[in-house]
Amino acid sequence: MSARILGHYAETIRRLLRCTPDEAVMIEDIMRNDVLHTVALDWPDVSEFNAAARKAALLLAASRADYETYYAGTRAVFEQMRSAQSKTA
Repeated sequence: MSARILGHYAETIRRLLRCTPDEAVMIEDIMRNDVLHTVALDWPDVSEFNAAARKAALLLAASRADYETYYAGTRAVFEQMRSAQSKTA
């Protein structure tokens, strides 16, 4: 992934788990989609958030190749859409 400014949740995850920024972004998404099944991460209290982050990190570790393939594909589609949009603008 390219250098980026992390959002609040990814930065919190990075500090909590001492992971890379790329891992923090993936863990945040895994928390939303595979652990908490919610778009919003503002409702869990601190202990629930931390537990969900740890669970998401374990899921990432257990299936890293699958998640990395998924996120690489997602980024590729996003870049294709961005390229097509810039050509029509």
